Amino acid sequence: MRHAQATECWLSPNRTNGTQQRRRFIGLCFIALSPILIFGAAIASAQQSQLQELAQIESSIQRVADENMDACVAIFDGSGIGSGVIVSAEGLILTAGHVMSTDLPEYEVYFSNGKSAMARRLGRNLDVDSGMIKLEGDNWPHVEIGSSDALKKGDWVVSLGHSGGFELGRKPPVRSGRLLEIRGHQLITDAVLIGGDSGGPLFNLDGQLVAIHSSIGDAVSQNRHARIEEFLQDWDRLKRGDSWGALPELVVKKIPTGKAKLGVTLDLKADRAKINFVKRGSPAARIGLRPNDVVIQFDGEIITNGRHLIRAVQKHVPAETCFIKIDRDDQILSLEVRLQ
Repeated sequence: MRHAQATECWLSPNRTNGTQQRRRFIGLCFIALSPILIFGAAIASAQQSQLQELAQIESSIQRVADENMDACVAIFDGSGIGSGVIVSAEGLILTAGHVMSTDLPEYEVYFSNGKSAMARRLGRNLDVDSGMIKLEGDNWPHVEIGSSDALKKGDWVVSLGHSGGFELGRKPPVRSGRLLEIRGHQLITDAVLIGGDSGGPLFNLDGQLVAIHSSIGDAVSQNRHARIEEFLQDWDRLKRGDSWGALPELVVKKIPTGKAKLGVTLDLKADRAKINFVKRGSPAARIGLRPNDVVIQFDGEIITNGRHLIRAVQKHVPAETCFIKIDRDDQILSLEVRLQ
């Protein structure tokens, strides 16, 4: 009996020590793992925060694009197509100075919904690559003018423009990027530009216009945009039609167009190919076409509507001669036209 008690007394301290050691070991493991667990939780929290921030940025970019899409236009100056943006209900359009490279008094402006209108040439400052033209009438969709002064390096920006030229039924592609640098009269961003974007708008995440696309630098991530402050500083001169300055060599160009042109604006909502406007000096003007004339046949092809006429004309090349048949107040006239 005493032997059993002695044995029990000899085992009990060891069991106690073993339990204490295990507890001590578990405690040490917990202490060792705590920084890892805390660090891992911090990483997970940071990642979640970053994802939320990116989701908010993505939502802002989409909102800015949706709100300003209708005011982004394509501009045809007789030799190529660039972009522009309407900045007032009265139809003032800001663009790049080099988009206005021809001396035509009017330019044809295209909207993504297929409509088109003529815009009167105003002024341009080639030193900063700024330009202004004007649509007639009022109640035009337009954007809010902001300021680039509040921007700082790393801020997100949203770019619109008719990349690659105008395509009927295609809305201006949306691109985003960050401000890399403010360099003199230009913003430098990594919001990629290509031909056709020249003259298009650059927005901050509040949807305000902060610059107009000008050119690409030495790399495609070095995109140059004329600051809106340059336009505001020259506003009165641009509006009254002054032109001055010298244009530096640019990398981003208008998209040249080799497609044939008749020189008319059409009512694309009408069931027939009804002419709304005849451009001065155009092939249509030279053969005496008038507003309200309806084109019923072009080069032997029966024409059903305005879009049909556009496709029929663009099957041909500039300087080609075609026959056109029109309905003028129920009188059918057959004419010969040399395309532009």
